[in-house]
Amino acid sequence: MLTSSKNPFMYQGLSVQLKVGANNFGEADFGPKGYGDIAIRYAKALSSRFAFKVNFQRLSGTDFIADDYSDRQTRSRANFLATDPSRGGIATGIGYIPNDNANMNFQYDGLNSYGDEISGNGSSYTFPKDYANVLLQNKLVTRTGYTELELLGTNGKVFNNRANMSLHYKLPGNIEASLGWYYGNGNFIRTANFREYFPDYQRHQIKAELRGDNFFLRAYTTQQKAEAWNIGQMAAVINNSWKSLGQWAAEFGQVYIDNKFTVGDSRGTADRGRYLPGSDRFNAVRDAFANTYNTDSVPGYRGARGLRFRDNSALWHYEGMYNLTKLLAVAEVIVGGSIRHYALNTGGTAVALRADGSEYTINEYGAYVQASKEVRINTTVRVKPTIALRYDKNQYLNGGFTPRASAVVSIGPHSFRGSWQSAFRNPSPGQLFAVPAVGKAGEVGGLQSVAESAGLVSNPAYLASDVADFTAGRITETQLQNQAYSPASFRTEKLKTWEVGYKALIQNRLYVDAFYFHSKYTDFIAAQNFYQPTNGQIADLATNAYRILQINLNNANEVFVNGWGVGAEYGLGGGFTLTGNYAHQVGTVTLQDLQGNVINDNAGIPIIKRKMSNPEVVQKGRNFFNSPENRYNISLSNPRLTDRLGAMLTYRWTDRTWFEQGTTAGDVWLPSWTSLDAQVSYKVPVWKSVIKVGGTNILNKYYAQGYGLARIGGLYYVSITFDELMR
Repeated sequence: MLTSSKNPFMYQGLSVQLKVGANNFGEADFGPKGYGDIAIRYAKALSSRFAFKVNFQRLSGTDFIADDYSDRQTRSRANFLATDPSRGGIATGIGYIPNDNANMNFQYDGLNSYGDEISGNGSSYTFPKDYANVLLQNKLVTRTGYTELELLGTNGKVFNNRANMSLHYKLPGNIEASLGWYYGNGNFIRTANFREYFPDYQRHQIKAELRGDNFFLRAYTTQQKAEAWNIGQMAAVINNSWKSLGQWAAEFGQVYIDNKFTVGDSRGTADRGRYLPGSDRFNAVRDAFANTYNTDSVPGYRGARGLRFRDNSALWHYEGMYNLTKLLAVAEVIVGGSIRHYALNTGGTAVALRADGSEYTINEYGAYVQASKEVRINTTVRVKPTIALRYDKNQYLNGGFTPRASAVVSIGPHSFRGSWQSAFRNPSPGQLFAVPAVGKAGEVGGLQSVAESAGLVSNPAYLASDVADFTAGRITETQLQNQAYSPASFRTEKLKTWEVGYKALIQNRLYVDAFYFHSKYTDFIAAQNFYQPTNGQIADLATNAYRILQINLNNANEVFVNGWGVGAEYGLGGGFTLTGNYAHQVGTVTLQDLQGNVINDNAGIPIIKRKMSNPEVVQKGRNFFNSPENRYNISLSNPRLTDRLGAMLTYRWTDRTWFEQGTTAGDVWLPSWTSLDAQVSYKVPVWKSVIKVGGTNILNKYYAQGYGLARIGGLYYVSITFDELMR
């Protein structure tokens, strides 16, 4: 992402913005909560050649909270998918019916409560098949969990500080040199495979740049301090520090037998003496594990490992571009290149160390050339073709070229465009190097050397969907063995897209921009669940004697995305403008096994270019295409209702979305959502200020943009902005 900011030579003086507001309205026993945001900028040219600017911003308040305590929908549930036995057990939809009452549900697993996960992690217990009470034999029961607010102990408080300073100097030849320092820190929750809390993230970035009319040279470094802990794991260790899972289950089982089979009473009795949130003992356990790295033992807890991990990694980036147009005259030609160096610094807490105990580093480099030429056919018709070629190389992966070509045909106010382009994505450090602890479940990087470290050569693992087919008798043991994960060369993810579009400004009143595109992903990088037998025997899979590994790999699937959209802006007169846009896209997939053979659904029909949200596709594995098919925005605005008064109203709608969160967190249809935003502004020229009153989601209809994320409600504010440059 390329960002730019106001140049201090052009924009001098003092600017101040103060914003206050409130959110979390309607939250029982929690809201509403206030927040404040202050930002200051000052810029000054000390001479015709030298200028500087400084910025500072401080935001503090209470974030929206993750408080969806409905029973988690995940394929870990028994009979999660409804099936049609007459068609070989093909999935027809979601079959699991959530039971949100923990007092009636053995397996209650609240979405935003933690320590009650059915997936294990010391949070669930399966009674043995020979248990004294036949009604509890092979029965899984989850422990009582803690909410996110209880575990954090912050009452949702968040803060964010940002500051930067830059010096600018003009050299002869219309060249400007600049040196900038950028700083940020704050606390936040990250949702990756799990919810993780960062109590004090810090980042420094230093950038030096030399820019002229036809070139730039840029170098920057980013240094961060990022330490955090896993919220779900924290709930489990607090529970188990108070009472072991086995003891808790024994007490639950005894009460269930003696108390006429009441789940609520059984939980209540087994939970007696439980560490209460906010108590000294609760806080002591949480802080002990939060402040001890996961590579170290927690003092006083019988060798238990801490939960803290760190990612104090750094990167250095160098790039340059030169425009050769003035030298060549025949076409617009630019060339450029970049070099990037990552230095990981996790101490083995987030990414595995090398065999010799040192940290991994990653080097990448690339170069490109682009040529374009505008050709005038006559006074009203112009054609501008563009071609580009880029080469990139990651030290652990094969390099590759990504060509692109496009053309724009302009006929008066009408422009028609068409393009074909290719792109790539390199895997993240975790996707390259992750290795779980010996015998433990976890993520595995895609490099062959990493797979060997995880024992996947001597003891192969098998896709969860293949194991399900094997245990259901749809494939033989030999067929299952032939479909074992085999480490191969890890490759960059690739994308090819073509697009056509139309844009026009009609009678200086109606602006229209429409497009259609088709994309194809290959070598798609995703973590898939594999089962690795405990003793290396296929028979282990039938007795649940295995560990679950999330292996990053280039799956053989072909992913297709087709979409179209249109945006328009219409001047209604009187200063009013009506704008809107609509976008539609559909993701389809051709499923292939690890050997590249097209996979059939359970009815025996090949899965070729089917929607990734279709149940029969979901049944065969996860594709992580978390995108709504339809969405639109409509805005009505008038910045000059009077010479001082302006207003804007925006309505947003997003379609329901099939959402696959992380590797274990959930598989669910997120409902559609709407939001209405409004703002009124008033200029006070004598103060050189603008006062704004407004809100986002002013109807306060709470919605979530991802499964397990905080639900967003209304946020209302008043701000005043002072700007010396205001005219």
